[in-house]
Amino acid sequence: MAFLLGVPAVAHLLFSWMGYSPTDDGFTLAYSRRILEGQVPHRDFIIIRPFLSPLIHVPFVLFGGEYMFWLSRLFVWFQFACISWIWVSVINRAFDRPFGLATRFLVALVAFTASVSLFPVMAWHTVDGIFFASLGVWLLTSRRRPSTRIGGYFLIALAYLCKQSFVFLAPLSLLILGEWREKKYWAATAAPGLAYGAYLLATGALDEAISQAASQTGLFSVGVLSYLNYGVGLGLVAGFFALWFVNRRSGGRQRLDSALRYGGVAVLVLMPAGFVAVGLYTGNISTVSYGVFGVLAGATLYHAYAARRRKADGAEVTEEKSGLRVALLVLALAWSASLSLGANSPLLFVGPMLAVLMAFAYFAGRGRPARDRIDFRAIQGVLLIAGVLVLVGFGMARPVHIYNEDPYTKLTKSLGGVLPGGRLIYTNPDTYAFMADLDQTVDRISKTDKKYAIIPDAPGYWAQAKQTNPLPIDWLFPVELGSQDLVDRVIRDLQAERGETVVLVQKVNAFTLAYDPLPLDERDYPVVRHVRENFDKTGETKFFELYE
Repeated sequence: MAFLLGVPAVAHLLFSWMGYSPTDDGFTLAYSRRILEGQVPHRDFIIIRPFLSPLIHVPFVLFGGEYMFWLSRLFVWFQFACISWIWVSVINRAFDRPFGLATRFLVALVAFTASVSLFPVMAWHTVDGIFFASLGVWLLTSRRRPSTRIGGYFLIALAYLCKQSFVFLAPLSLLILGEWREKKYWAATAAPGLAYGAYLLATGALDEAISQAASQTGLFSVGVLSYLNYGVGLGLVAGFFALWFVNRRSGGRQRLDSALRYGGVAVLVLMPAGFVAVGLYTGNISTVSYGVFGVLAGATLYHAYAARRRKADGAEVTEEKSGLRVALLVLALAWSASLSLGANSPLLFVGPMLAVLMAFAYFAGRGRPARDRIDFRAIQGVLLIAGVLVLVGFGMARPVHIYNEDPYTKLTKSLGGVLPGGRLIYTNPDTYAFMADLDQTVDRISKTDKKYAIIPDAPGYWAQAKQTNPLPIDWLFPVELGSQDLVDRVIRDLQAERGETVVLVQKVNAFTLAYDPLPLDERDYPVVRHVRENFDKTGETKFFELYE
């Protein structure tokens, strides 16, 4: 409990004030606002994923007020802490409890910092999916009662109602845990989807939901082709042979064999941790995450091979099988979380992957003669060094590599008063000027009889805005409007609002505000192009053009 409450509280106080991006920050919370207003997802507004994620963040919009963003970030830190502690506990149990309480705290802290890494701490569907899946795995691995296991599979299945990329996770879990013959567990994994389908039918949103989900393509490219890289390939080889060396039995040259075993531990634990630390410091942690995935895949492959060989020799392999299953679950969840056009890497699950690698190092050599074992004190030292590397890397990188922001020393402007719900959040002068310009322009329009619409960015503004967004979408990012049908729907609604709504079209690319504000390229935004070509320009500010 100390970890689950203390770690997110400290992280929140240290980092939650840092930065705001008017691109996707608050994107999920804007959907939550629509649900609060009684809008039906898919039918009344465009959402290309299932809507469970916005639903669970509704309380922060409802009760957060001017502190909405700050409070919402605390919950996201808590989610990451839960994910880390759950997986370290599951891993510890599966590998016959190699971690003592103090070591488990350290490994969980490493898992926490490695998974959060440089990801913007904001309400996000992928994090919610990992959160539900982790809770489900915890139930599955802590109790054997059928009723509990049904609940576990149900929670894993809830992940695909946060983001459809998790749809493969539930059947993969059934296969990995060897329960694919149990009909009741298949029913548990199907139940959330059936309930969702029933809701869509009842609200008349089924056709729109199918159309919006179908706008997302590219599964093969993000799920297969993206993994065909040097990081995964070299990591696979390194992980396989590292665990092979760790499990090496002494032959005629005991010193050499011992050196190879300790070298294997270094490659298995120190090397990934070192690369994670460097990736954090340089801002290339997404690329590094593929390498960590490869190392774990290679080590898991060797673990499966060694267990199969021991079983053929008539040995009991219960513990090996338990560890193998957990390692496969970690790989399956890391892969599922990486299926994204915007964040296509296993970045958000680096922490549990590192934790499994540490457990592999501890587990090696159990039940062997003393000459074939690795001194656990040496492993403890390696783990401590690995942990320090990751923690120092995180501590140095997090205040510097802030999503779409300057380093923390330049975040001198409070968003309280210019971003609804933005009190206690600080940003750079350029982003502040952008949001202040937007807020002042909105305030002038609100004094007339007309409504306003904002395109293509600033979705977070709508979460606590005084006016409801008249458009069926809050963020006109190309990924969110992946088909011509969805673009046409937004344009139709714009045309229907013509004469009653002032359309604010931003002049600059919001992704570059903090560094070097570049002009918005309308070729990436067909709705922006339509407004500029077909509406009348009636005014202009520093950052926006006004059209009616």
